[in-house]
Amino acid sequence: MNRRDFLALMSSTAAMAIVAPSCSSAALSSDRKTLVVIELAGGNDGLNTIVPYNDTNYRKLRPTIAIKDGIPISNQAAFHPALKELKPILDKGRLAIVQNVSYPNPNLSHFRSKEIWQSAHPQGSSDTGWLARYLTDVKAKTADAIFLGEEYPLALTGDSDRYLQLSPNLAVQQRGKLGEAMRAVYNNPQGSEFAEQVRRSVLDSEEAVKQLTKDLNQRQANHGYAKTGIGNQFALLGRVLESQPKVVYLTIGGWDTHAGQVRRHQQLLGDLGAGLAALDRDIQAHNMQKNVLIMVQSEFGRRPAENGNGGTDHGTAAPVLLLGNVRGGLYGGQPALDSLVQGNLAMQVDFRSIYGEILNQWEGITASKVLDRDFPKVGIL
Repeated sequence: MNRRDFLALMSSTAAMAIVAPSCSSAALSSDRKTLVVIELAGGNDGLNTIVPYNDTNYRKLRPTIAIKDGIPISNQAAFHPALKELKPILDKGRLAIVQNVSYPNPNLSHFRSKEIWQSAHPQGSSDTGWLARYLTDVKAKTADAIFLGEEYPLALTGDSDRYLQLSPNLAVQQRGKLGEAMRAVYNNPQGSEFAEQVRRSVLDSEEAVKQLTKDLNQRQANHGYAKTGIGNQFALLGRVLESQPKVVYLTIGGWDTHAGQVRRHQQLLGDLGAGLAALDRDIQAHNMQKNVLIMVQSEFGRRPAENGNGGTDHGTAAPVLLLGNVRGGLYGGQPALDSLVQGNLAMQVDFRSIYGEILNQWEGITASKVLDRDFPKVGIL
């Protein structure tokens, strides 16, 4: 079985679990919590996401890509205008923004920094993820965590079997003579008991994918999910939440903006803001606003100074967003653009402080069992 067929099988299996009758909205548990982690893969530019619009250093460092029409959220910080749909959520106290988040001695490699964020082990290598260690501690089952994406993350990799994976490309169509042969086999009962079980599983999974696709179309119409690639990912996430897993991990790519950043970043942030706003509407429509916590993070931010290609290079500290039953507002202080460290922002909040608070306050377990030690609280929960 090749990688594409394996992903298709995993997606079909996950789809069957998600559309199972026990996962209907009528069966939602009032005390079961879900943590959603959204990874902005590539390194999101934090300074043009949460804009330090009153800092003259910002405009000096970014003479051509500085955001001039941000939406103020304090006397120092503003949303990028593409995030306008997040302002009402912040005003309602359902959004916390933690600025200047990183870790000691930050690494500017995508691969290594992702490994650090996903393992929560900045020193040395790790073959287990922080979420997998948490799930092992609470004796989670396979369906208690779902990954939405293609490349399975270290965050969910542990000593046990993989958790469910659902590819955004729900249906993988087989075309030509091979496809005709496969359909001929699947549509005819088999003499062998094992072969018949396989045939029935394939048909059931195909039906589950069709039902899930139908559900997503209806969800887009009901809650305003955009009909874009990222909008489809958020609509799928909204549907997945009805199965009430303990953890959902979603990867959104495209954030490595070395060149031509202004237009590209605006599109990405617009899709992100619209997706989060639609998801929040969806969550509240299903009365899950106290049951779902969403964390948006990236492996690093971008350098404060723009480069010569209308973009930014790999940086260090960046904001982390948390949406849900949080203590809304701004945390972590303003970016210190007047005291850069080798041209990059200094860390003011260790990302493990956020993880630790989530584990202690949201998941209700001792964070040091997952993170190896305690970290200062941020105060977001």
